[in-house]
Amino acid sequence: MKRKIVTFSLAAIIGTSGLFLPYNNLAFAETLDEKKKDIQSKQSDVSSSIDEKESEITNLEQEKEQLNADIKNIDMQVAETNGEIREKEATIEETKKKIEELKAEIEVVKARIAERNKLLEDRARSLQESGGMVSYLDVLLGAQSFGDFVGRVSAVTTIVEADREILKAHEEDKQLLEQAEADLNSQLQSLEQSLTELEGLKEQLSAQVKQKQELMKKVELQHDEAVHEVHELEDEAEFLAEQAKAIELEQQRQKEAAEAAARAAAEEAARAAAEEAKKKAAATSSSSSSSSSSSSSSPGSTTSTASTEKPAVSSGNFMWPASGRHSSEYGYRIHPITGNQKLHSGIDIANSTGTPIVASASGTVIRSHYSSSYGNVVYISHNINGQVYTTLYAHMEARYVSAGQSVSKGQQVGTLGSTGQSTGPHLHFEIHKGPWNGSSSSVNPRSYLP
Repeated sequence: MKRKIVTFSLAAIIGTSGLFLPYNNLAFAETLDEKKKDIQSKQSDVSSSIDEKESEITNLEQEKEQLNADIKNIDMQVAETNGEIREKEATIEETKKKIEELKAEIEVVKARIAERNKLLEDRARSLQESGGMVSYLDVLLGAQSFGDFVGRVSAVTTIVEADREILKAHEEDKQLLEQAEADLNSQLQSLEQSLTELEGLKEQLSAQVKQKQELMKKVELQHDEAVHEVHELEDEAEFLAEQAKAIELEQQRQKEAAEAAARAAAEEAARAAAEEAKKKAAATSSSSSSSSSSSSSSPGSTTSTASTEKPAVSSGNFMWPASGRHSSEYGYRIHPITGNQKLHSGIDIANSTGTPIVASASGTVIRSHYSSSYGNVVYISHNINGQVYTTLYAHMEARYVSAGQSVSKGQQVGTLGSTGQSTGPHLHFEIHKGPWNGSSSSVNPRSYLP
């Protein structure tokens, strides 16, 4: 339909003044060339951004490898420390066994000391009862001969020395007992202190491992975010290429339409000249020619088969893409949790699932695909009076058009749904002045819709 209108309009212009057509085509071509250059510049920027992100990913991967090496070293230190702890624990157990053995020996020594104490007490009691040293003198003085005296002296000396040895052994056993207990207690305390220190070291190393793991998690997250950004940039680069291709197709179609209009104008002029010649040659053929001309110039009418919910094609450059309730307007929103402002870059039209969605203006489909955010979405490029526009139709249940396809104003492109990040069936509709460039190129559709 659009092509017929364009052809008719261009033919009329050619018929009135053939001088304007080349100028208009040239201006239109220059406008599209400017848009292509703008897209090419954006493609270059996106390519540079991709290179930067890929370099960032490489650096993050190198940092990740270094952190892995650090964690490996820490794990080896932890293993070594755990080995030392086990050795110390074994030594402590062995020492405890020795202590138990020494305690048993000490009990034996204590029993020996107790026996000596009893012996010494009996000796002291005996000495006390017999007069102590006087008894020894009686023994010596009671000798019958010199030899007997020497024997008695020797016996007394032996008894005295025996008493001294008993006392000496007694004191040595006491000192041995005290020293052994002191040494073993000291050794046990030292080992327990070492175990405490090693346990602290183990906790410290565990904390370091946890810190490294948290850092690794952060680096992994940064890596994943960088990869995601690269994928988004690659998708943007792909979209810009598709957009440039759509503009080129539109440019080619406009050129072909202009050439067809020029040919039609030339044929019309030739036909008019031929009819004029026939009129002059035979006046009787005028009625037949007029009837033929009237029959050939009458355009065939088309009957719309759209459903009752499909919006009627309206006047103006754009029409409403779907019928329904306007549930959300264009403008900034305050996020209920973060409090940040975010631009809602279109108008939401709520209706039942399956409601027809039509092209708001004639143009070329840039992209028709599924997006995680927009769900089923269609982008259409339009050229209206030399100005490039882009319309977006999101959250559709189904898509009826594909990339590169030419669509006319009011042609159905899909059905209303709730795909992607949507909480209910509605159409999210955007208009962008110029090529699509995110929310920055969006305009309020209310300013362009009837």
